[in-house]
Amino acid sequence: MDRSYWEVVWRDDDLGFHQPQVNRHLQRFWSRLKLAPESRVLVPLCGKSLDMDWLLSEGHEVIGVDLSEKAQQDYLASHAEPVRYAEENSLKLAWQGRLLFVAGDVFHLKQEMLRSVDAVYDRAALVALPKAVRQNYALFLAQCLKPGAKMLLVTRQAPEARQSPPFNLTAAEVDELYGGNFRIECLHREEREDGVVEEVFMLKRKAPLAAGRLPVEAGESQQSTS
Repeated sequence: MDRSYWEVVWRDDDLGFHQPQVNRHLQRFWSRLKLAPESRVLVPLCGKSLDMDWLLSEGHEVIGVDLSEKAQQDYLASHAEPVRYAEENSLKLAWQGRLLFVAGDVFHLKQEMLRSVDAVYDRAALVALPKAVRQNYALFLAQCLKPGAKMLLVTRQAPEARQSPPFNLTAAEVDELYGGNFRIECLHREEREDGVVEEVFMLKRKAPLAAGRLPVEAGESQQSTS
C-alpha cells in the first residue's frame, strides 16, 4: 500500500476504519500515563480521529500527523476555530487552537519537534503499517522521543490475517519492536465476541538508546487509519 492507495481511500470516503466516537480504551487508560494537562501529545497516522478532540479537552497540546491532506482538511473543517497554515519541505502544517495538524509523512517530522513530545497515543499507526515498515517506525520514535516520554498503544489481532489495514499485532511483536528502548506494561487484554483480541500497552522511553540505525528510505510506506 503506497500513497496513491490512501489517496483513493480518502477521495472515495472509504473510511470504514474511522471510529464515530472516542476510543473507549483511550478514555479508560489515558490517566495511567499521569501527564500534566499541558503536556504535548503526538497522534501519528491520526486520520480525522475524534480522539484528538478528547485529548484537547483534557488540556493537552496535540500534534496530529497523517499522510492525507484530505484528512487534515476534513478534520479542521469540522471545527469552528480559525486555522493558520504553513509549508515546511514536504509537510503541510495547520495550527488550530492547541492543535498542530501535519499533513505528510511522519518520518519527515523534524527531531526537534518530536523532542518536545511528552507522550504518544497510537491506536491507528502501528496496526496500519506492514511488518516491513514497523521496525523502522519503532526505531524512529525511539530515536526522536526524549527519555521518559510515554506512549499508550492499542493493538488488535483478528482470527484471520487481513490483506489491508488494520493488520494483526501481537504482544510478542510489541516487545520485539519496542522492548529494547521502552519499558512495556500491558494494561488490558480482551477478546471480543467477533474473536478479535484487543490489548492496551503503556510504554515509557528508556535511556540510553539501544543500538540501531534507521534506513534512509524508511518512510516510504507509512499510511493512516483513524
